[in-house]
Amino acid sequence: MATPQIIAGACGYGVWPSNSLEGARACLAASVDGIEIDVHLTADGHVVAHHDYRIAADASRLRGAFLDAPGPLLRDATLADLQAYDLGRFRPGSSAERRHLGVEGMDGVVMPTLPQLLAALAAADGQRRWIFVEIKTDPADYRQSADPVRLTDAVLRDLDAAGWADRAKIIAFDWSVLRDLRARRPEILTAHLTVPAAMHDRIVRLPDGSSPWTDGCDPRDFDGSELRAIQAHGGREWSPHISDVTPERVAEAKALGLAVGVWGVASAADIAAMTALGVDALTVSDPDWGDG
Repeated sequence: MATPQIIAGACGYGVWPSNSLEGARACLAASVDGIEIDVHLTADGHVVAHHDYRIAADASRLRGAFLDAPGPLLRDATLADLQAYDLGRFRPGSSAERRHLGVEGMDGVVMPTLPQLLAALAAADGQRRWIFVEIKTDPADYRQSADPVRLTDAVLRDLDAAGWADRAKIIAFDWSVLRDLRARRPEILTAHLTVPAAMHDRIVRLPDGSSPWTDGCDPRDFDGSELRAIQAHGGREWSPHISDVTPERVAEAKALGLAVGVWGVASAADIAAMTALGVDALTVSDPDWGDG
């Protein structure tokens, strides 16, 4: 039985502050195959690793104090603006803290740039690791995010400068990003993220009822099959949440020539179950599970 790649999701978000340089270094000291990050573009052109489109009040401190209200959109702030926030702890008693009970709180954690994370990869012992880069754009409302082409261009700039494009995979829920990338840099690996079924009712749909995320290849046009839609879109890999994975769907993906990379993996039991199904990559919240 083949062993899937073990990728530390958001730099080990179940243990360390999400998308942090501190988490990346800790992950790379473990036997993981790489790290995964979410990226945005600042107003002054830097690629930064962060999950949300704006600074969250319950997960950010400025001059030692948690915010009274959410901070700026990342796209509207400079790197210096964003690195003034300490992102290492959650507000005590907040819902954010309750959702992340296993995360080690830290002080002095600032939003890292992609070049900083690539430097950590280059400095890590052992074989060259992978980086999975999720392009964070919202085709339902691009006013929240950076322009997808500009953001992708900046990511490619940083990967090329570090000599890491051959150990990178670009992943996105916004399939237009993947279409654009395939046209310009077909040698770079990509994966089509899919919205979990449990969240389909939150999708803000286009007037014709199709999803803006699927870039004209709505599964409704393929008898409801996300996998056939991905194949028609030119995709190479289906990247679902673990809750959407079944033996039948993995078999369908393989029959269509698609690799399978699962995210939302949260336990050793999850890793064992997905390995038994023959998936190709697992994005996990705790990189220590890669040792088991």
